Amino acid sequence: MGAYSSLTSELKTLDPDQDGARFNMVEQYLTKMILDTNMAAQEAGVATAIAFVENAPNPLRYRSEIVAGVVSKCIASTKANTRTQSVELLMLLSEADTPGPVVEGVLEGFDAKMPKAVVAAVSAVRELVGAFGVKFINLKSVVKALSKPFGHRDNSVRSEAQALAVELYRWIGKALVPSLQDLQPVLLKELEAQFEKIAGEPKPKQTRLLRSQQEVEESPHEESAGGAGAEEGGDNDGEVGDVDGEMDAWEIADPVDITKKLPDDFHAMVASKKWKERKEVIEALHATLEKSVRLQPNSATGDLIQDLGKKITDTNIVVATIVIQCLGQFAATMRTAFAPYAQSTLPGLVEKSKERKQTVIDAIRVTMDNYFLAVNRDLTAIGDHYFTGAAHKNPQVRAEATHFLRRCFSEVSTRPGKADVKRYSEQLKTGLDDGDANVREAAAECMGTLGKLVTTKVLEPFIEGIDKIKMEKVTDYMGKATVKAKAPKPAAKPPPPSSAAARSGARPGAPRPGARAAPGARPASIAKPAPVEEEKPVGLGANMPPHLRKKLEASARAAAIKKAQREGRPLDDLPPEPAPAPTPKAAAAAAAAAAAPARAVRPAAAPAVKRPLNPRPAAAAKPGASAAPAGSSKGADETVRMRFANDDSLDDKIADALPTEALTGLESAKWKERVEAMDALKQHLEGQAAADSPVHPELVIRQFSKKPG
Repeated sequence: MGAYSSLTSELKTLDPDQDGARFNMVEQYLTKMILDTNMAAQEAGVATAIAFVENAPNPLRYRSEIVAGVVSKCIASTKANTRTQSVELLMLLSEADTPGPVVEGVLEGFDAKMPKAVVAAVSAVRELVGAFGVKFINLKSVVKALSKPFGHRDNSVRSEAQALAVELYRWIGKALVPSLQDLQPVLLKELEAQFEKIAGEPKPKQTRLLRSQQEVEESPHEESAGGAGAEEGGDNDGEVGDVDGEMDAWEIADPVDITKKLPDDFHAMVASKKWKERKEVIEALHATLEKSVRLQPNSATGDLIQDLGKKITDTNIVVATIVIQCLGQFAATMRTAFAPYAQSTLPGLVEKSKERKQTVIDAIRVTMDNYFLAVNRDLTAIGDHYFTGAAHKNPQVRAEATHFLRRCFSEVSTRPGKADVKRYSEQLKTGLDDGDANVREAAAECMGTLGKLVTTKVLEPFIEGIDKIKMEKVTDYMGKATVKAKAPKPAAKPPPPSSAAARSGARPGAPRPGARAAPGARPASIAKPAPVEEEKPVGLGANMPPHLRKKLEASARAAAIKKAQREGRPLDDLPPEPAPAPTPKAAAAAAAAAAAPARAVRPAAAPAVKRPLNPRPAAAAKPGASAAPAGSSKGADETVRMRFANDDSLDDKIADALPTEALTGLESAKWKERVEAMDALKQHLEGQAAADSPVHPELVIRQFSKKPG
């Protein structure tokens, strides 16, 4: 005990930068100190471990062993001071790096045999959560471990588990409730009553900062940039405190295999000719889905979804309604994993929207909204289905398809490109002239939401010709619409010119008017005309060399002509034929001719300066010259450079840059699907180019080269 006390005093005086060897020698004995069988010595050993963690340059090398020893022998000690210091030791280990590993180690104490040890472990987790919040810990493992103390036979353990659940509810709110549904009804009712008491309390704040946060808080740079250091720490706290509003129950839930909870004859009952049997088995599936927060995607789940998709058009309206509700729950519980099934079942929902019963329409709307979230709010994934519904012969289908597009405009996170705006606005203009009043009203509301999404300036060129009354209705809906997409950030302004240059108005390096040349100095250079900057290309060939870009433009024009001839459209809207690239000799001659007038001009400010000799024109046109003439197609700027030649993440970049439906369709064995995929890819590239964010052409070429022909 005396040795522990002396070592504690020594550790407090050591310099972490110079006495690292001494710290390394001590750390291997820390576990033995906190596991000492003598109660007084154990208390002194915990104090030594605290001094080590506070002063050592790297106190995390034996973190897992120290936490295991504290959980097994210290936090449930009969000495109150040992228990208090043990929790403080866990706090310091959390501050040194992150509380996540410490909490994981304390969760092992939930399996202790002694009830007081379980109570101490649950209490320690509660204090760690209260001090550091839930931002730095694995919430899923904590919530999953709650079932152990809740199922303990000792009442004190269950009470402490309730206190931990209440503390978690302070941080994550209602997202915790779905994970507690397997508890006993009595416990669940008591928890709900306690949750209601704290529902109106303000969001909690992080009370202890990590070392990384403390360094940021004490940094003078942060104080000068954003205020006092305490305010910076408060911002960090605010991020943790905001978890209440951002936490999703789906993120902390364990995936469930729904197929294991179904009866063996489920598929046979779904295909039964008796509507009552179909209704009973689908109602059972619906009840199971309502209790599930997150589903595990697998092949059996896919087969189940496909079978349900065939029953959207069931002859019994009750069965069809429950099936639609089940599909919506599958989309909500599988999220992006449901996206492939959304494409195969969405046409059935569009067709079913012709039903007159409001219960069916409500179920279809909720399910289609979940579908849009499952495809990650991608308008291109639902665009074709909208156009199919908007051109349907049934007016109710047209109206519901337009309402669906309007809801998608409200939820989408990014603004569509001008090409997509043109497509949607043209179809919506047709809807404004529809013979059905519901379709006209839905089109006006959708057009207003689109205007709110992309701004009136972008939409105006595409809605010319709408009469005044309809335009007033669209404007009215535009003012009422709400969208989630944010406006793009404005481009940074170029730096202003220097004050001296602005006052003189002359370009840098230009001689002053009337200045006398120094003896023996070379004559001043003749003023040359400012070079004419070529218009920078945009779109697919923006980053290509000129000779490749010309070929690409010619190929695109030829393809557009063939498509226009197939569809019977006039050729007036096609882009003009690109001018042929000049040959090297013609470019050199043009450059020499452009430079000739400049050589004939003598500067008025220095009449005594003799005219310099003209350079020989032939020297600029030599094929082996070091500097290529302006406009030559063999210049250094036209060297083809492969940007992604050795990029290991090429496939990921292609998947991010190109739409999934286009990549999938290009690999299809059906030529019609490949043509549709090429059209979709072309529209995507045009839209990206219109939005000033063109796709790098090398990514497209490399995708095509994977499967030539």
